[in-house]
Amino acid sequence: MRWLVWLLGLTGVVLLAALEVFYSHTLAKVPALPSKPVPLFRPAERLRLQWWMSMARPQVTHVQPIWPWTVALGVLRLIPFTTACFAECEPEGFGLALDAAYRWSDELEERGTDGIRPGERVALAVWLTRHWNVEDLVMDELQHRSLDLQEQDIFDAARSVFGKEWAELDLASTALLKTVYDDPTRRDPWCAPEHSLEGRDWLLRASHEHGDITQDELEEALRAQPLLAPRPKQWPPCRTPCRGSGTRDCDDPP
Repeated sequence: MRWLVWLLGLTGVVLLAALEVFYSHTLAKVPALPSKPVPLFRPAERLRLQWWMSMARPQVTHVQPIWPWTVALGVLRLIPFTTACFAECEPEGFGLALDAAYRWSDELEERGTDGIRPGERVALAVWLTRHWNVEDLVMDELQHRSLDLQEQDIFDAARSVFGKEWAELDLASTALLKTVYDDPTRRDPWCAPEHSLEGRDWLLRASHEHGDITQDELEEALRAQPLLAPRPKQWPPCRTPCRGSGTRDCDDPP
């Protein structure tokens, strides 16, 4: 029995070491690693960042570093092969890290560098969980994820939608900007004002339910009427909803 325990332990150590070697070998194929985004230091900007993060669904509060034993424990939890377990077993923050890895891959391709293969993107996402925190990943998204086809980051989008800087947005405007950012076509504040306000109010109520904003802040934000800047000329024209189709557009597939 003692030798069996030693053998099993040694086998586990070898497997974990092999996972780490495989990870390091795959990561080495990535042409370059991304640099951390510049953090926000001004109190007004950090407050808006806190609001924004509180409205994310699912809300991510930290990033769990992925190590070989993290993978091993995840595999053990997946042994029953229950569908619900896939979402529960994913390390917190890994989705944000994987999104950042995809954006970095696209950026490298735009620079003329060979694209990153799927396995290399996963290895890069693992590296990000070890070296970046949740604010780093969210800031990377805000600075590099474009608003639909407008090629605008969140700070340019704030100027386009409200004619204001990011740090000048109130709570209601931040929630409206996020709902537009998450669904720019169906939540367009000029073309679909009712849908955009529905999305805004849903985010505000969800943030309040999780204790991120107070009851007074919620009520004040729900009463606020959006003050939009003129619709940018470079934005595509509004789509015409099909009669009786809810939010579906006439040029969308049924």
